[in-house]
Amino acid sequence: MASDRKRAYLEALEAGMKYVWNEVIKMASRGYSSTELGVMAKTRLATIHRDVEAVATKLDESGVPVGGEEGEVSERGSYLVNEEKADAVYGHFRDLLKAGARGLAITRTHPADVAKRFQFGDVESIWLSRTADTAKAGDVAIADPTNLVALAGAVIAFLEAGGNAAVVLEGLEYLVSLNGFGSVLRFLQTLNEKVVVKDSYLLISANADALKEQEYKLLAKGMAGEL
Repeated sequence: MASDRKRAYLEALEAGMKYVWNEVIKMASRGYSSTELGVMAKTRLATIHRDVEAVATKLDESGVPVGGEEGEVSERGSYLVNEEKADAVYGHFRDLLKAGARGLAITRTHPADVAKRFQFGDVESIWLSRTADTAKAGDVAIADPTNLVALAGAVIAFLEAGGNAAVVLEGLEYLVSLNGFGSVLRFLQTLNEKVVVKDSYLLISANADALKEQEYKLLAKGMAGEL
């Protein structure tokens, strides 16, 4: 029993230290000065009890997260997956497919390569490309990433074909670079509304460090959660 308590304590300590240093890395990578970092760190330290209280409200008496494990898709809606490269987002997508959801993958790389790597099976795909040779693409649908109206229409058509759909989007920063943040935000808001109505899922791979802090906050504001 004592060894179990010791292991639980050490695991919690390790998780806490990893969280703190990841936060430091994120702040440092955004170009804050040492003075700004010091002020932000002191502010976070003074309000850490609020973070603890927020986590406490999500746990039952045994310490298990209510409504699903932490870091999992627990309800219908749209989610941001904060990562440098699209890996975890496809893992969540695959889990939804295994649970019976209809899948649509919107990718920056060739969908066949993505499907093979993550073992999706039979899903519909849209390849974001401005230079792809349609003759060599075969049955893969190609979308011009600068035409967000057409892309939104294709996704909405998939959602309206039936409920319990799962849509994964890779290449958010790419879309922002081509269309501007405002246009991409409106595009995602449109999709989010349809996802909610159709009782489905939208998983978006997004690197917070590649976006302005305020932009990422605006994206996260309308989502069901962050993973």
